[in-house]
Amino acid sequence: MKIEYLRNGNVVSLLSARQTKTYPAIAQVEAYWHALRNGRLCPTRQEVDPRGMAGALHEAFILEKIAPGLARIRLAGQHLNDIMDMEVRGMPISVFFQADARKELHRAVEALFDMPAQITLSLTTAPGAFRKPIEAQMVMLPLRDENGEITRVLGALQVDGDLKRGPHRFSIRSVDTSAIIVKAEATASMTASRNAYDAGKSAATRAQETLDLRLGTSPGLHKGHVYREPIPGGDETFRSFAEAKRHFDIRTEMDQSGSGKSEQRAHLKLVTSN
Repeated sequence: MKIEYLRNGNVVSLLSARQTKTYPAIAQVEAYWHALRNGRLCPTRQEVDPRGMAGALHEAFILEKIAPGLARIRLAGQHLNDIMDMEVRGMPISVFFQADARKELHRAVEALFDMPAQITLSLTTAPGAFRKPIEAQMVMLPLRDENGEITRVLGALQVDGDLKRGPHRFSIRSVDTSAIIVKAEATASMTASRNAYDAGKSAATRAQETLDLRLGTSPGLHKGHVYREPIPGGDETFRSFAEAKRHFDIRTEMDQSGSGKSEQRAHLKLVTSN
């Protein structure tokens, strides 16, 4: 929808004025996210430190993906509670939007996780009988979880001017979707780190295969067990292991000829030690 008015006989658009309106808390959260990102695709949830955006904590929030295009609020500043006039933690982010705006919000959140992308929403409330419309802005920025998947969001919601008693639900005036581009040097760094990780993993795998081969070719041993001859005057552990093996190897049978026939066998008896 275009908002226009007449000035000196000319039609002037208000869209540019609305887009240049400043929201300090949102600017701080956005700058902090870009500093954490540092040319990568996006930072991780574990990297987010509230002290880095201390001036915007009342407007900031953390979301968690629960389904394609859907996210719920994990953490929220007091400003968000004041907008809805209730505790919003645990609720879907769509609670801040009018019913006719939620389909567009769904598409924006889906793009954020899938592209990924930075989402900036220009918002407004409907005027009431004794209430002027309220304008606001929301920014949503993707984060990785502990598994490296993009399932978290760092964001902020700020109302322009004084906030009247809520609840307030917004319509979407405009959506700005900015695909995140990874710098070439950041890509090279991530590739080098990945190669180093793969090389280390391969080395560990080769070492494990060598160990398995050594165990598999040990004579008279069951797979998965290690036996070493005791070191004279050495480790008591190996001496005890050798003693146990000797008892396991006892298999004797004695036959006596004559009128009677007797048989003597030795068995290993397992007892608990005090």
